[in-house]
This record gives sequence, C-alpha cells and structure tokens, in this order.
Amino acid sequence: MAKQKKTHKGLVPVSSRERASESVSATRAPFRLGAVGIGAIALVVLLILFVIAIPVRNYFQLRSDIAQTEASIEAKEQQIKQLESDLNRYQSEAYIREQARLRLGVIEPGETAFRIVDPALDTDTSVTSDGNEEKPLGAWYENLWDSVTKPEALGEEEIAPPAVEGEVPTLAPTEEATVQ
Repeated sequence: MAKQKKTHKGLVPVSSRERASESVSATRAPFRLGAVGIGAIALVVLLILFVIAIPVRNYFQLRSDIAQTEASIEAKEQQIKQLESDLNRYQSEAYIREQARLRLGVIEPGETAFRIVDPALDTDTSVTSDGNEEKPLGAWYENLWDSVTKPEALGEEEIAPPAVEGEVPTLAPTEEATVQ
C-alpha cells in the first residue's frame, strides 16, 4: 500500500489552493437586492433610528431639567445664606443702635443733637387744603350701588342738544373759549 499523506484538517495543500478558491467562488451566486430589499433595509434603519431617537431626546431633556433644577437650588442656597447673614446682623446690638440713629434720629444719653436747616428753604405757611372737606364715604357696597343706580348730575352747560340729521355736532363755546 502506498503511503497516504496526512492532511491537516481545514488546510488545503499549496498546490490545490487556487483550485479550491475557484470552485467556491464559482458555486456562490452574486448577492443582489431588489427594490423590495432596499425598501425593507431602509424601513429597518428608520425604525432603529426612531427607537433610538426618543430615548436620546428624553435623556437630553432630563439632563437640561436637572441642570436647571441644580441652578435653582444654588440660587436658593445663596438666598438662604443672605437671609441668615441679615438675621445675624439684625440680632446684633451695634446694628440696632446704628439703624436707630440713621432711621429714627435717636441719640445716646449725654449726646447733643444738631439739626442743620438750609437757609435757602422757604417756610411756607399756606394750608394745602382748600377747606372744603368731603363727607366720609359709606360702606363700599353702598358706594357701588349708588354709582350704578344714581346718574351723575350734569350741569346745564354740559348737556348737549340732540343732534339733527345731517348736522355735525359741535361743542358750545364756553366762557374761557370766548375770552381770548
């Protein structure tokens, strides 16, 4: 018996490699897509993009909401710090004394207060009201009812005569208008 060559599994001898690849490529048909195949692939790609787009949009929306909330929290913390410092300052005896001096003109015992008056200011002795005081108004609901039910009293000069057809309405001359 003749010796047979041992072949390794999966290895093609060097002399027959070219022939082996030719035989495989000759048996395989070329892959071609039709219009239906291209449409199906496009539909699958669009479906994948749609499925991915919604969670990505939600992710970025929530990230911006988180950033906005963190900024709001930071602003509130700054406001809390400011209010706490104001509270500490208002509890200080020195600050209370300073504010009493500035706002109320309080002086310490033993101090002399001076008020500087501008000589250019003119002291006016006239009264600001004309002396005709109106009677106090009643309850609000009475005023409301009176304003709805009672017409305002118009003076003689304020009542305009009824307009005649074809005439342009004019205002009656007043005393001020005639004395020019």
